[in-house]
Amino acid sequence: MKEQHVATPPLPPDKHAASADAARVSVTPEVVTPSARWAISLSIILGSLTNAVMMGSVNVAVPTMMTYLQADVTQIQWVLSSYMIARTVVQPTLGWIGGRVGNRRLYLGSLSLYVVTSMLCGLAWDLESMIFFRVLQGMSAGYLFPLAMTILHETYPPDKRGMAMGIFMAGMSFGPAIGPSLGGYLVDHLSWRAVFYINSPIGLVALVAAALTLPAGGVRQHRSLDLLGLVTMTTFVVTLLVAVSETRTYGWTSLYVLGLLTAAVAMLLAFVWAELTRAVPLVNLQIFTNGPFVLSALATFLESFTNFALSLIIALFLQTGLGLSAQQAGEIMLPAAFVWGLTSFFSGRLSDRIESRWLILVGSLSQAVVLALFVGITPASSAMAIAGLMILRSMTRGLIQSPIITLSMVVLPDHQIRLGAGLRGLINSLGATFGVATSGFFLQQRLAVWTQFFQEHPPRVLAVEMADSWLAQEATTHASHDLFLAAAVAVVLTAIPVLWLRDRRIS
Repeated sequence: MKEQHVATPPLPPDKHAASADAARVSVTPEVVTPSARWAISLSIILGSLTNAVMMGSVNVAVPTMMTYLQADVTQIQWVLSSYMIARTVVQPTLGWIGGRVGNRRLYLGSLSLYVVTSMLCGLAWDLESMIFFRVLQGMSAGYLFPLAMTILHETYPPDKRGMAMGIFMAGMSFGPAIGPSLGGYLVDHLSWRAVFYINSPIGLVALVAAALTLPAGGVRQHRSLDLLGLVTMTTFVVTLLVAVSETRTYGWTSLYVLGLLTAAVAMLLAFVWAELTRAVPLVNLQIFTNGPFVLSALATFLESFTNFALSLIIALFLQTGLGLSAQQAGEIMLPAAFVWGLTSFFSGRLSDRIESRWLILVGSLSQAVVLALFVGITPASSAMAIAGLMILRSMTRGLIQSPIITLSMVVLPDHQIRLGAGLRGLINSLGATFGVATSGFFLQQRLAVWTQFFQEHPPRVLAVEMADSWLAQEATTHASHDLFLAAAVAVVLTAIPVLWLRDRRIS
C-alpha cells in the first residue's frame, strides 16, 4: 500500500522543547477508504490473535511440559513469568523504536520474530533453553498489541476510532475462547510442542496479510538511544515484576521480596532523574502532565488488576470449588468469551456516539452487581445458572474494555499516540501482575481461614473417604465468595477515575 501519511514538523517554541521532543512530528492521515480500513483491521487482528491464542494454549500445556522438562511448579512458573516480564519491559520503548523504524516495519519485524521464536520454543530441549526462547518470544510480542492500537488510531478518523477498537477487541475475543480448547486438543493428540508450532502457519498468513495492507507510515525520527534511561527502566520493571510474582512463594514481608521492591523503587527514581535530565529521553515524562491521560492510566491499571484477579479466582472456583473438570470449565466459559467480544464491538461503536466514561461507569457498576450474585453459586448450582452469570460478567466487562482503550488514546495529541500506547501496555501488564499476585495471596489467606473453620465445624454425617474432598470444596467455595465481594468493590474503584474524564479528541 502506498504512503498514507504526510508529516509536517512544527516550529518548536524553544530549543529545549525541540530537543526534548526530538523533532516532534504531527502526523495527519490521508483519507483511507472503508475497504482499506477493514483490510488493515483484519490483518492487525489476525496478527494479534496469533499471540492471544497461544497465551491460552500454553497454560493448558504446562503440566505436560513439567514432565518433559523435569521441572517442578516453582521452576515451570518461569516459563510463564519470563514471557510476561520480557513482553512488559519492551513496551515503554515503543515511542523511541517506533519513531526510528516506523509502525509498518516494526510491526512486520516483531511479528516475524514472534513466529521464529515460537518455533524455537517448540524445539526447546530443557528448562533453561525454554525460558531463554520465551524471553525472546515475549520481547517480540510486546510491541504487537500497542502497535495495533496505534495503527488503528491513525487509520480511522476520530469519529470511528471507538468502532475500530471495538472491532479489534471483538476479534481478540477468539483467543481466550478457542485457546484452551485448541491447546488441550494439541497436547492430547499431538504434543505440547504443537502449541508453539501452531503459531507458524497462522503467523505466516498474518504476516503476508500485514505486508499487503499496512500503510507505509509517516516520517521517521532519527533519535539517539537513551542508554541510561533504557537500563534503569528495564531494571525497574524486571525487579518490580519479579518481586510481585515471587510473593506467591515468599510472601509480601519476606526479605527477598522487600529487597527486590527496594531495588525497584531505587531504579524508578534513577529512571525519572535520567529522563528529566536527558535532552532526548527514551520516555518523555511530560506525557504525565496530561491529567486525562493519568486518570485513564489509573483506570486501565484498576481494570487490568480486577480482570486478571478474577480470571484466577474463577478458574480455581469452577474446578476446585464446584468440582468441574478442566473441559467442563472450558465449555462453561466458551459462550462468555464470545459474548465479551460481541459486547466489546458494540461498546466501541457506542463510544463514538456518547462519552466513554458513561459506558465504563455503567459497565463497572453492573459488573459489581454480577460479582455479588456469584456469591450465590454453590456446588449444587446448575451449569446453566453458572454459565448465565459468566455471560453477564462478560457483557459488563465488554462495556468497559473498548471504551477504556479508546479513552486512553483520544486524550493524547497525535505525536504522543505511539508513546501513550506503549505506556498503556506497561500499565496494563503491571495491573495484571499485581492482580494475580494479590488475589493469589488473599485467596490463600481465606482458604486457611475457611479450612480451619470447617475442620472445627464438620457436618454431622460425612463419610471418611469424602472428608478431604468435601473440605477442599467447601473451603474453596467460601474463600472464592469472599474474593468475589472484594472484587466487586475493586471494580467500582475502576469507575472513580473516569468520573473526571471527558473525551477530548485532540489532534
